[in-house]
Amino acid sequence: MEKVILHAKKGGVSVIYEESKSTLTFPADVASPSAVAFLMRNCDELRVALPWRIIERLGLNRFRFYGGNFIPIDIKTNGFSAEERARFIKDLVSGEINAGNIIYPGRIFVEEVKEGGVLERPGFGEAAIDVARMAGLSHSAVYAYLITPDGEVAGKEYALDFAAKRNIPAISIEELISYRLRNEKLVERVVEASLPTKFYGELRAVGYKTPLGEIMVAVKGDVGEGDVLVRIHSECLTGDVFHSLRCDCGDQLERALKKIDEEGKGVVIYMKGHEGRGIGLINKLMAYKLQEEGKDTVEANIELGFPPDMRSYGIAAQILLDLGVKKVRLMTNNPLKLEELRMYGLVVDREPIEVEPCSENLGYLKAKKDKMGHMLCIND
Repeated sequence: MEKVILHAKKGGVSVIYEESKSTLTFPADVASPSAVAFLMRNCDELRVALPWRIIERLGLNRFRFYGGNFIPIDIKTNGFSAEERARFIKDLVSGEINAGNIIYPGRIFVEEVKEGGVLERPGFGEAAIDVARMAGLSHSAVYAYLITPDGEVAGKEYALDFAAKRNIPAISIEELISYRLRNEKLVERVVEASLPTKFYGELRAVGYKTPLGEIMVAVKGDVGEGDVLVRIHSECLTGDVFHSLRCDCGDQLERALKKIDEEGKGVVIYMKGHEGRGIGLINKLMAYKLQEEGKDTVEANIELGFPPDMRSYGIAAQILLDLGVKKVRLMTNNPLKLEELRMYGLVVDREPIEVEPCSENLGYLKAKKDKMGHMLCIND
């Protein structure tokens, strides 16, 4: 890790890899023509990884997200050279380029990443800004997927060989997560108290301070042994409190709590900051208005200037680790939750938690299935 950090301070390119994918990256603050040219020769599209706070400050969210959480832009001069692209990237992250000087769509992809890095979401963009931050630079980085001579995304074996032949430092996302977990912690357990409930028996309420705000976890039984039934529930005021028929959130929460009560053991993490898939309550209501005008739930988020889904589950993973949970039966229909939790070393199996659709939420559920890959059995 130290070699990667020292290399990044000088603007050097590093390799970050998983088993089946790998990237080349360097901090955006020190983008150089040589580093950009190196990525252009060996990789796919250039990505500039930025936390939402910086995307908003730079005014980039006025451009639409495309293909998930990417905004494709370019400078108006439409420069193709590595020198022009390096200058554009440095000026972009420093705020020296305003939106009026940007072409949309373009060939450089601005990616929304989580400010907490891999401890908040275990992605390549998050890993790239972690390296930049640990090198003493800003939370911004350039990265691109390493490509083999056959045109395929390079896996671990190719990436390590590529790095060794060029004397480039390499680190895996798993190693970066492990390094940060040993040296940093994003969650703090503050208090525990009994929570007798009307419908779900006696629970233990555990309060955490996190970058997302204060989070309460409902715990039943000894969760430090065996497999544990877990629900990571995104806060939804309309569904959880007012029992809105626009979504299935409230029904899922009730079903999860009842199932945990029946088994006598389990955890519900109530994820503050996840309202409207991370866009907040007022924006969610604005999205509802757009849905009434014909947009689906994904299109509405994009229309408002947000990615389809801004949530991440690294905070939940750290809470589970703090509680001593090792093996999880996760009540979810969202494959992203399963993938992210496994990146933190948890053993995770899926426990389906489907709710019978109604006329008011059928379109919403179909959009989640068709556009976001949720594992739902829905018939027309």
